[in-house]
Order: sequence, then structure tokens, then C-alpha cells
Amino acid sequence: VVMPVRREFIFDTKEGARKELGLSGFVVVSAFGSQGAKVMNETIADMIPLEQADGFPFHHIHATGQYGVELLPRLLREKGVAYENNPNLDIREYIHDMPDCLAAADLVIARAGAITLAELTAVGRASVLIPSPNVAENHQYHNAMVLANHKAAVVIEEKDLTGEKLVSTVSDMLAQPGKLAEMGKNARSLSVDDSLDRIADA
Repeated sequence: VVMPVRREFIFDTKEGARKELGLSGFVVVSAFGSQGAKVMNETIADMIPLEQADGFPFHHIHATGQYGVELLPRLLREKGVAYENNPNLDIREYIHDMPDCLAAADLVIARAGAITLAELTAVGRASVLIPSPNVAENHQYHNAMVLANHKAAVVIEEKDLTGEKLVSTVSDMLAQPGKLAEMGKNARSLSVDDSLDRIADA
């Protein structure tokens, strides 16, 4: 993906980011854009109670986006999830420190827009990609499949998505740290670090 990213995405280290954020253990980051997709917040709301039932096996940072900032907490309250002051959950409207959060993550759950994929490949992180179907020529699916075909991501189409499927996919991936690391290396190999120079030259 020839798309410039901030230099922090390339140079932030997992150790430094985790120290900055005070994190340890497995870390999962989920984000679906600044506005937030309703269906994705509903899926995350189905996912978090399953995490709770499993004793929160990972620290989960989730960005609700503008349209999920009231929806997600309401859904979690309805499901009986104690999300406030929960050390395992970090629910925000927007992730302002994305370079640190991605660097600290073991796994990222996201859409498959060009900027997102540029950041994922720059930082070299394994991902579960859920392409938005509401885009021209289904381009996010094709974006995501580039990473999937290079064994850097797992793709779940929105029509096949449930909270249970997402939890199962994430759990299986976290159970294989070596595979996660390999996927991260594969993602990093796809990064175009000199994209800004290439665009300027063009």
C-alpha cells in the first residue's frame, strides 16, 4: 500500500509502547474508523461478554467511534458487563495514540481501508480484517485479501460475522504466538516505507 504514515508507526517498539501504556500479557486492539460502524460495535458488544466469561484472557482496547460512543456502553450494560474501571477493557471514542496502541498490540481487528492497512504493515502486526461492504467496487475486500494472501491477516466478511466467530478467531490466533509473530513479519514485509518519497517523485 503506497500510503504515507507517521514515522512512529515504523519506529515505535512493542516494549516501549507497552511501558508507555502500562500493559502486559496479550493485547488486542479493535477500531473501525472515527465515526464507528454500528454493526461492528454491536459485534464487539457480543464479543466482550464472551471475553468476560473466559476471565478476560487479553487486554482489549476498543474505539467506538462517534456513533458507537453511547451505543456500545448501553449494549454492555444490557448484557451485564462491568466495563467501567475494568483493567482488562479500555473503551474509547477514538484512539489518539494509535502508533503506541498498534505497537503494543499482539493482534488488531479492523476494517481494510488503505490507511489502516498502511499502518498495520508499517508496524508489522497480525490482524483480523472485516472489510466494509459499503464501499465502491468492494475495494476493502480486495485490499484485505492482499494481506490474507501473504499470510499477514485473517479476513472475515461482514455477512459471516458474529461475536462468537470473532472470539473464536481471536482465541485461536492468540493461542499461537509463533504464528502471530510470523503474520506480523509478513505484514511488515508489505510496508512501503518510502511511500512519501515515491508520491513526491510521481
